Amino acid sequence: MTRLFRFDTVSVSINAKPERVWEFVADLNNWKQFSDFGKNLEKINENEWVTHTSQGDIKVIPKFDKGHLLLDQICIIPSGEEQFIPYRVVPNGEGSELIMTNQQTATVSNKDYAEQLKWVKDELNNIKKIME
Repeated sequence: MTRLFRFDTVSVSINAKPERVWEFVADLNNWKQFSDFGKNLEKINENEWVTHTSQGDIKVIPKFDKGHLLLDQICIIPSGEEQFIPYRVVPNGEGSELIMTNQQTATVSNKDYAEQLKWVKDELNNIKKIME
């Protein structure tokens, strides 16, 4: 039997056009403004970034798609495990729904995962404050 990992999805409604929200979040230089996870983010090359966190260095590989308003990313945690993070903007009336799903892999402790979920919730709420 295959082990299933824990996934949690968090969303926030934002009173701003979807394209505007996508453009803001897609600029990784902006992450310092809204994310503890992104405060120590630095560019390695055109396709990879690394963030220095309390859980160690985490590599971030953006898989953004403006046409579909996707902000998906692959995070490679210190153990070497890859986490695919679905992150997207969905039109919501004249505004947006910003949605992120976090994944707990085999080597991520419950304590570290709880910290990651806090990062996600804080990040989305901070983006909402900035965009509105």
